Amino acid sequence: MNLLKYCLGVLTLLPLLSTPMVQAGNPNCEQIRATYQCPAEKKKITLSFDDGVADVTPKVLDVLKREKIKATFFILANKVDCGIYTKSCQQNGPNSAQCQSLNLCKQRLNTLARIKREGHTIGSHSYHHDRHSELPADRLQWTIQKSKLILSKYLTTEPPVFRLPYGDGWFNQKARPQAMAALKRNGFEHIGWEMTAYDWNVDYQNGDKILDNVMNQMCSGKGRQGVVLFHDGDFEKEHTGRPFTANNLARWIPMLRCAADFVPLTHFKKNLRVK
Repeated sequence: MNLLKYCLGVLTLLPLLSTPMVQAGNPNCEQIRATYQCPAEKKKITLSFDDGVADVTPKVLDVLKREKIKATFFILANKVDCGIYTKSCQQNGPNSAQCQSLNLCKQRLNTLARIKREGHTIGSHSYHHDRHSELPADRLQWTIQKSKLILSKYLTTEPPVFRLPYGDGWFNQKARPQAMAALKRNGFEHIGWEMTAYDWNVDYQNGDKILDNVMNQMCSGKGRQGVVLFHDGDFEKEHTGRPFTANNLARWIPMLRCAADFVPLTHFKKNLRVK
């Protein structure tokens, strides 16, 4: 009898398995929910992007605008601190690498202004992409304050939000509380994540492995809802971001919608006041 039930179950799934999960841009939600064993009730998620601003950020913004999604961007302040290039540009001439860096920085500033103009939440990802729990106290204070100074006109909430690079100082705050304490002293609220796409990892930049990461965390077992961590930027590069994420986001979002509704960060953080 058990074998008969199993065979009947396989026969039931065969039409789903033989149908592509995406047809002409329209996801086969029935198959997607079956593949990831998603519950009937949709989860609520908010998208967040780290390590920008980058060259691919406008493409990410185009997708979010078309899909009517408000996301959160955690900005590395050194990416938009254009003053660090100005003097060297003047010294080396308009055709120098330093002036090229200045021009690229101005592009990133324009993109940052667009992020704010289009109604997304903007937070700090600090000044440098350091492991903050390992920084000396004076350096820890400096990098948080410096990021707040550079990003002050772009931060969109009160209190302003902050995400520690690597999550270091957040996930290990019991053992090393100094980073979270420093954020509190400087008036920031830390925002972690419930799900991660691991899109920074080149091992996942193939097919839909990144989508699989999010869907499995959201749907498997009891599943999760909350903040999803993506990356538009690459902290190791001055201007170049994460093209695999930017190029595939438009295809992933409709598939994610089969199991989730997109909400802004304030849905989960009721204490945040939008400025």
